[in-house]
Amino acid sequence: MKITVAGAGYAGLVTSACLAELGHMVTCIDIKKEKIDMLQNGRSPIFEPGLESLLEKNLHNGQLKFTVSHHQAYSEAEVIFIAVGAPKKHDGSRDLKYIHVVSHTIAHYIENDVTICTISKVPVGTNDLIQQIINRSKPPNLLVNVVTNSGFLREGSAIQDFFHGDLIVIGTNHPEAATIIEKIYQPLKIPIIITDIRSAEIII
Repeated sequence: MKITVAGAGYAGLVTSACLAELGHMVTCIDIKKEKIDMLQNGRSPIFEPGLESLLEKNLHNGQLKFTVSHHQAYSEAEVIFIAVGAPKKHDGSRDLKYIHVVSHTIAHYIENDVTICTISKVPVGTNDLIQQIINRSKPPNLLVNVVTNSGFLREGSAIQDFFHGDLIVIGTNHPEAATIIEKIYQPLKIPIIITDIRSAEIII
């Protein structure tokens, strides 16, 4: 499956490398060119046991690519994982400006029907907001469904957690979108719970 991961931070980078290891064609996009240049050379900007070897292997075999090009990242994607930051503000709420930006950008550059899967930790209701932003801005002939998902990755054991976790939660109001995400994770043989999108946001 052709998958794009938006955001080469901790969750995005680990997810990109692991999805490529499962055999998917993965493109990871980030706005920081210095980071992308580093990743294209197989060097990780973060330390996570086993990550750099996965990057090198899947870059070499063509399963994994890194880019700053929105067109390259989104125009042919079948599934897009949103992994941009939603940092906490001084009052404890989440700053969703990066979510807004990536949602508008995705809507502008997609050329096919696509499933959007949010792995960023966001407040309840955020995925409905993503759906609304994309619906307003996307080409009217395209179908976009939004899913939220988490495999509960922990720093220091994230790759182990991805491949051998206890549970995967998929939340969406579109059963066909849940089926697509479930198929991506099926080789892992990890129990999957499918629920509505707001319940999943609470669980995650």
